[in-house]
Amino acid sequence: MNVGVVHETARAIGVRPQAAYSVRTAARILGIGKKTLYQAVHSGKVRALKVGRVLYVPATELARLLEGGELAPAGRGGGL
Repeated sequence: MNVGVVHETARAIGVRPQAAYSVRTAARILGIGKKTLYQAVHSGKVRALKVGRVLYVPATELARLLEGGELAPAGRGGGL
């Protein structure tokens, strides 16, 4: 997993590199809608950490998704 790509993408959209990103910011980094990412988190396709009421997606998880991880359930398409 290359977290450097995640951090470069974050910088390109004006976000400070971090170990984990809110779902809203993570969706911007991935170039997808936040609703799509929330659904992937809640279905177990994407790991996230809950701190209080906020979900954070680790940069390592974003790197996995950018390298071809799939968000949609098997057989439905929609992979990155």
